[in-house]
Amino acid sequence: ALVDMPVLIGGQLHTEDEADRLSTLVVALAEGRPVTTSRPAPGRLRAAYRGFEDAGFEAVVSVHLSGELSGTVGAARIARQDIGIPVRIVDTRSAGLAQGLGVRAALEAAASGEGIDDVARAATEAAERAQVLIQVRSLDTLRRGGRVNPTTAMVGTMLQIKPLLSLAEGKIVTVERPVSLPRAKQRFMALAGEALEHSEAQHPVLCVHHVADPHGAREIGEVLVDRHRPDAELVVSELPPVLSAHVGLGTKAAIVEGPTSSPVAHGVKAPQPGA
Repeated sequence: ALVDMPVLIGGQLHTEDEADRLSTLVVALAEGRPVTTSRPAPGRLRAAYRGFEDAGFEAVVSVHLSGELSGTVGAARIARQDIGIPVRIVDTRSAGLAQGLGVRAALEAAASGEGIDDVARAATEAAERAQVLIQVRSLDTLRRGGRVNPTTAMVGTMLQIKPLLSLAEGKIVTVERPVSLPRAKQRFMALAGEALEHSEAQHPVLCVHHVADPHGAREIGEVLVDRHRPDAELVVSELPPVLSAHVGLGTKAAIVEGPTSSPVAHGVKAPQPGA
C-alpha cells in the first residue's frame, strides 16, 4: 500500500491525486514561494494497516523515508496503536529510490517466507547500502529551508558554489563544494560513476531523479551506464517532493544500488545537534 505525502505550497495543501500538483510545485519553486511537505495523517496510515489486518495478514512492515526529513515515521508509530497485528516501522534514513530499494528488498524477503524481523532488516540494509548523490543548481532553496544560513548562501552565490549533497544518518549533508556549474556537473558524474562502477550488486539499479527535466536526467543516466556499468538497470524518475522542497529546480540526484567500494559520501558525517 502507498500512502501519499501532501505538499504545502504557499500554505495551501496539495495531494498526489491532483493532476497539476507537479506543475504547481515547479512554478512555486521558480517563483521562490515557500514549499514544504506535510506528514500523512496518522488516520490514513491506520486505515492502511487496518486493511491488512482485515485481509488476514499476520504482520505489517511499514517502510518510510528518513525521519530527519519528514514526520512520517512519527505518524506511523501513532497509527499502529490499536492495530491487532504487529506493525514494524522502518526508518530507512534515506529517500527517493534508495527508500524504494528498501521496499523491494522487503517484498523479496516476505515472498521468500521470512519473518517480520528479517523483512524489516532487509529493508533497512538495502536502503543503507544505496548511494545518494544530489547536485543542486542554487543555494536559495536550501537557504529558505534553513539548510544553510543566509551568510553562507550569499557567499556561496557570489563564488558560484554549487554543492554536491548526500544523506548521512538520514540528514542532508555536503559532500563537496565545487565552484561553477560545469565543475559541479563534472564531479557529480565522476562520483556517481565510481559508485556505479564499483557496485557489488548484480545488474545494479541506477536511478536519476530530476525536477521537471526527464530528458536531461535520461541523458545523464545513459552516459553513466555506458561509461561505467553497461549491465546496470537505468530508472529515470521525478525527484520526490520531500527532496524537491529542500533543493529546488535544476536539481539532479543519482541513486546507486549498493554496496559499493566507492561510496559517494565516504567519511562525511551528519551534523550533530548544537554543532
